[in-house]
Amino acid sequence: MSDAITQRYFEDVWPGDEYIEEHQPTGDDVAEYLHINQMGRRAQTGNLDGRFTDVAGAARQGLARPIVPGAMSMALITRLVTDWMGPLGHLRSIEVSFRRPVQHDDRLRANALVTDASDEDGEPTATLDVFFENERGERPVQGTAVVVLPRRTQPAPVVE
Repeated sequence: MSDAITQRYFEDVWPGDEYIEEHQPTGDDVAEYLHINQMGRRAQTGNLDGRFTDVAGAARQGLARPIVPGAMSMALITRLVTDWMGPLGHLRSIEVSFRRPVQHDDRLRANALVTDASDEDGEPTATLDVFFENERGERPVQGTAVVVLPRRTQPAPVVE
């Protein structure tokens, strides 16, 4: 993951281009996410779900280790796409499938792979396959995103 925000332009995007970020969500990361997510709703939801926070709670549900909430995984995948497209891009859609749990401390390679770049109806779009791959070679989260990218030079307005 880069600290510098860069803008991706449609003219520079080609099918086969890849963008990769590394993540390793820890128990502390999950606890912080759950705390932020639960603020204002704790009275309605009660205690946090043990499968996300502790080994015993995860084991009661048949899990080897506590898991990362699906919404947190979705947020990380979405951030991968928004980091890739830059601040002037527009996320048109993102869909993911949760194939298996992401566990605490999994070393994740978050990948965005350009599968299509087209300019239909004057709207420059890129389609990306997005996924996590863990150190076991599994892809617990995968999906597709479509983004609208700016052009390096905007076409001149049509004068009639």
